[in-house]
Amino acid sequence: MVYTLRALYAARQESPGPVWYYIGKVGEWRNLFFYYWLIQGGGHNILVDTGVPSNKPEDFAILNKSHQYVHERCAHPADKVTEPAAALAHAGLVVDDIDTLLITSMSSYATGNIEMFARAEIYMSQLGWDNIMQGDKMGIYDTRVFFPAKTMEYLQGPGRHKIHLVGEEKEIYPGLRLWWCGAHHRGSMGVSVQTAKGQVDFADFVFVFENIEEKRPIGALESLAEWNQAYDRLMQADIVLPIHDERLVERYPDGIIA
Repeated sequence: MVYTLRALYAARQESPGPVWYYIGKVGEWRNLFFYYWLIQGGGHNILVDTGVPSNKPEDFAILNKSHQYVHERCAHPADKVTEPAAALAHAGLVVDDIDTLLITSMSSYATGNIEMFARAEIYMSQLGWDNIMQGDKMGIYDTRVFFPAKTMEYLQGPGRHKIHLVGEEKEIYPGLRLWWCGAHHRGSMGVSVQTAKGQVDFADFVFVFENIEEKRPIGALESLAEWNQAYDRLMQADIVLPIHDERLVERYPDGIIA
């Protein structure tokens, strides 16, 4: 199966160099962009990540506070957020057109609107889910940093039968795989998708192009060993993309990857 892939803008956040560049770029700041990744093919409309919970003020504040432990500038400005419905409209779709959700990070910048997609099957990390449900081993985050309250109510209520927990790797549909990478968070995942340009991979442990091109880890990571192992897997693809680089839409106009 061959798919198309498009990155749709969701939100942004100012971030200092040591977050996205391991022990380096001190004093340098960059906007990290957060995207909805739209994959289409085989009759499926698949969305990777669901954006920040800007429509849930308390949860949005909790997410921003968790990032502002680094610096007060590290927040998602509400006026720079594009809600899921508005982003999908750029691709001629509505929320109910999405039949599958893939989650690359169990953080509310990726899980913030899962409950909007009531028709969609949900694929996310088994290890990440277990870590949250059993009590985050890092012990520094409010649970609502991972899932907004309303989202968790959906996942433990009407959406519980939609959840598919992925271990090391799973073929979602022919030519589309979700795989565990770790490194950044326990629930961090990578996506491999077959396109007309070859296999495209992107993952939650690679933020900017320098991470790929210089083999330089991110600074916000839980395991350097996992980062190196996942990097080797990632680089097997024909096209490798950073998940948060604002320059992505310069290299790929309108976010159209393949």
